[in-house]
Amino acid sequence: MSQQDNRGRRRPQHSNGTGRHAAGRRNQGDYSSGRTKQRSASGNRSADRPSSQRSAKRPANASHKRPSTAGQQPRSRSAAPQQRRRPNPNQAANQQRRRQAPPAPRKASPQLIAAAVVAVIVLAIGGFILFRHLTTKQLTVNGQQIVVASNATPRTLVEDGVVSPTPGNLMAIDGSLLSKGDGELCSTMADGNPVGVDDPIPANTTVQIDNGKNTTEDYDEQQESIPFQKATGDTSFSGYWTGSIHLLSDGEDGTKTTRTGKQSGITVEEVTKQPIDAGYVIYSAKPEDKVIALTFDDGPWDDSTSAILDILEQNNAKATFFTIGQQIKGHEDLIKREAQLGCQVLTHTYDHADGSGQGVDIGLMSASEQVQEVEKGYKAIADVLGEEPKHILRAPGGNFNDDSITTLWDYVDAEIGWDVDTEDWSKPGSDAIAKMIMSATPGNVILMHDGGGDRSQTVAALKETLPQLVQQGYKFITIDELLAYGKPTSMSSSAGSSSSSGSTSSTTSFSDSTSGSSEKSSSDTSSESSTTSSSDSTSSSDSDTSTSASSSSSSSSMGAGSSSSTTA
Repeated sequence: MSQQDNRGRRRPQHSNGTGRHAAGRRNQGDYSSGRTKQRSASGNRSADRPSSQRSAKRPANASHKRPSTAGQQPRSRSAAPQQRRRPNPNQAANQQRRRQAPPAPRKASPQLIAAAVVAVIVLAIGGFILFRHLTTKQLTVNGQQIVVASNATPRTLVEDGVVSPTPGNLMAIDGSLLSKGDGELCSTMADGNPVGVDDPIPANTTVQIDNGKNTTEDYDEQQESIPFQKATGDTSFSGYWTGSIHLLSDGEDGTKTTRTGKQSGITVEEVTKQPIDAGYVIYSAKPEDKVIALTFDDGPWDDSTSAILDILEQNNAKATFFTIGQQIKGHEDLIKREAQLGCQVLTHTYDHADGSGQGVDIGLMSASEQVQEVEKGYKAIADVLGEEPKHILRAPGGNFNDDSITTLWDYVDAEIGWDVDTEDWSKPGSDAIAKMIMSATPGNVILMHDGGGDRSQTVAALKETLPQLVQQGYKFITIDELLAYGKPTSMSSSAGSSSSSGSTSSTTSFSDSTSGSSEKSSSDTSSESSTTSSSDSTSSSDSDTSTSASSSSSSSSMGAGSSSSTTA
């Protein structure tokens, strides 16, 4: 029995299966040859063609000939190629299980076990060290090395009995004892730096724990103003020498502070800012602190200014340089270095009162010339440092009195003289200059020169004396810093409070037409510290001595002594 194919030809049906299955097998393995056999069996027209015609259809590059299938019968199932053997389902499952099963465990070697034990021990030791490092720290406390908790403070060291300092006392607002042992628990320094009683102490530091300091009770505070007054005094040449500091003040109120202890209820009053009387105020500062104001005139100068700055820097000292304005050009680097070292740069006029002032006395100049001398001196400094200097002047020769005070009232806030004149301008020798420097007392203004000629003697004396004064506990400050100490006696007496820190004073009042319209700032002369009783000391200058200043060329240096007037 036969069936028709998709071209209408009949094909025999084999006994070993349906035609579709047979065709499927032919498609899988022998499609081409089976198709040729069918065409030959059914009378395919291509089989009847001569071989010459059939070969003409074959490509020219064909390299093989397809074997003829003419007269062949379709292969039976028995003659079909051997089919691929189907896998056994049970066998495939066994193989899958073998692939998924874990390998049999191997026995660990003794060396591997030993290495693991060592690793565990190392990790344990490292963890212990890390834990100890994070939770403890090593200190040297009062000379003894100890290990303490990482958050240890001075208080915990005291509570744990490591140290046993004596606590300070709690004092009332007036200084009387309020409660014993209730002050500071202890005083602590770690590598020289203070540490609060409840602050963690840095690790690996040397700690010194000493007895606690006394503390003052908390208090309520009120402030009230102390009005300034009009002052009277001497503006003459002889009056100039009664003090080294000369203020041109329009007056400034002071401040009185009242404090009441919260525990004791005690009330104390203190003048925390002295009033500044209106007028021309003369005084010499006498502070309790061991401070000296070094001053240098007539610079900058090529060699001497630089050498003096080196000595100041070596001794951690500051000074005030009263410069000649026309000397600054070409020496800008020296002016900048003075400022960088913390020194104060002020004016000694523009050309040392040259011309009509005869190089020594600004009072001999016209009013407009005096103003120009001062303003041009300010500008020369400002052009280098980029800011206006304080309006503080040192007049050439110490000639600042009467008409000059009136003329320059609106342009000068203070004029600075001196308490100690080294007379280095006369070149008396370095030993003589050194002797004068060593004679200074706290609050003195010392006059020296860094310009105007050869100042090698001044340099040598300064190099010898500064280390000695530092050893004695002196500190060298600027004029600005010295002004903060000065509180003339007349200022405090008007307030009915304690007097200033030992300053002697002489003041002069001016009428409104004399003092000018501009308001002056005298904040430089105020002090925020408490005051003490005044001493009977007076200025080292002799006010009875009065000699006229002689003229000299502007290029020479001149000065006035404490006990006598000299050319400067």
